[in-house]
Amino acid sequence: MAREDEEFTMIFNECYANLCRFVECLLGGHGAAQDIAQESFLRLYRLAPENLPHAEARFWLYRVARNLALNEINKRQTRNRLFGKIAEVFRLRPASPEESCEQSERQQIVLDLLGSLPEQQRAALLLREQEEMSYREIAQVLNVTESKVKVDIFRARSALRARWNKRSKALTK
Repeated sequence: MAREDEEFTMIFNECYANLCRFVECLLGGHGAAQDIAQESFLRLYRLAPENLPHAEARFWLYRVARNLALNEINKRQTRNRLFGKIAEVFRLRPASPEESCEQSERQQIVLDLLGSLPEQQRAALLLREQEEMSYREIAQVLNVTESKVKVDIFRARSALRARWNKRSKALTK
């Protein structure tokens, strides 16, 4: 066992610095190069250096390190590609002045339409849509029955839809 450790230490001392430099040139990064070189030596140690002739161990290390470096390059490319796609999805696209104006107008129309609803219907609808309350919770807040809440929300939605469609038709004429 001591002879095996001496042989491994000798191979390590001969090859480590050059192997790190080789992997660093492949990857372009120092930290990952050391990790890959160490992983290569760990695999050699598990294989047991006595299973390979001394001259073969050096070539075997470089081959393993190269394969690990290529795997790391592929991982980086995949990571960068996926990161780019994710960033694109979440990137806020600035609204054009026209879009901002249209959005502002729509918001004002919705607020006007909500304001035109009877107070009970408006309150029930806002608690349902904005606060995401259940019918039971809304009934408790408004101190009415659940069936009254359901009817008020239905009527509020119907009235909003009808008024929205009426406005849309008037604007397209």
